Amino acid sequence: MKKTTIFTQLVLLVAVSTSALAFGEDRFSIQKWSEDFAQSMKSKNAKVTLQLVDFNQLDKKVLADSNETANKAKMEQARKLFAKGQFAEARDLYNQISKNSSYWLQAVEERGWTYFRQNQFDDVLSQTKTLLSPQFADYIDSEAYFLQSLTQLKTCEYKDLFETDRLFKEKQKARLVEMQGLAQTGMNDALKNVMTSTENFPMKFSDVGANANHLPQLFFRDLEFQRQLLRIKLSEKALAILRSEVSDSKLQATFEQVKADSSARLQTRMKQLAQDETNDNFKMVQKLNLVEVEAIQRLHTDVELDKKLFKKADFKDTNSDQLVFVDDGRPWIDELDKYEVRAKACPQNIRRKM
Repeated sequence: MKKTTIFTQLVLLVAVSTSALAFGEDRFSIQKWSEDFAQSMKSKNAKVTLQLVDFNQLDKKVLADSNETANKAKMEQARKLFAKGQFAEARDLYNQISKNSSYWLQAVEERGWTYFRQNQFDDVLSQTKTLLSPQFADYIDSEAYFLQSLTQLKTCEYKDLFETDRLFKEKQKARLVEMQGLAQTGMNDALKNVMTSTENFPMKFSDVGANANHLPQLFFRDLEFQRQLLRIKLSEKALAILRSEVSDSKLQATFEQVKADSSARLQTRMKQLAQDETNDNFKMVQKLNLVEVEAIQRLHTDVELDKKLFKKADFKDTNSDQLVFVDDGRPWIDELDKYEVRAKACPQNIRRKM
């Protein structure tokens, strides 16, 4: 009778207050939950078992992260201030996001945009130097590259701009392709690694590690993703116990169904997250291409101006033993220490729709 009651209540997911069992010092432990579940089944303690398998209540208690909730609220408020043009005020909030927060890189990038809107380009490049450092270059989103590239266009740092574009193609090409594939399949090796290794909730970046380079930005903070992964992990533990220690065919069938449903929902959610990032990447690649074309056009214009100057004979007069060339960056040995240079001013107030 107790088994039937447990089975019925599990299917209906009747709300019962979740006990403190399975909680460690700060996060919910899958291993501790499995130990509590095994003990409740062996002792036939229906009340405890119901508490342990009430996934709706577990979601509310397990997935809450007070620290990150506060950081997320600051990010949302900063974005509202940015939209109002209150860039300094928004920046103050971005500065409050701690480095150990999973939102920190986003805060750095968005802080860079506040500087950009105020034409503080040196400060923008200070932010992007962090974002594009070797530690983050594979993981950050494509907008960080666009921010740096656009700033370099504004300051006419064309050589650095082309280097940024080269770095983008080198570091992000594989990621962009992976996101497109993940949007179709909802599964890859990195996700399998995360699903296997995750043992505590709510999830943190440390649970993901290098796998983050191959998965959507901040996917591990997504509540729907965590909800479905939690159900999968608990179902796996419960099934192992039911198959080896305590036999209950009805309960086993229920957990198998929960695992199957959650696996399908997790893949669906991952497809959506990957598609969202793919859509954003498509827009950023288009903008990066426009910036590169604009830089090439400006350089071409400069060369044409140089040619006109030659025709107008605006350079120092030459005799029959002298020639004047546009500098191609490859000096002849006898040119050394004999340069006459005309530095170009950075074009201002250029209006092109980006």
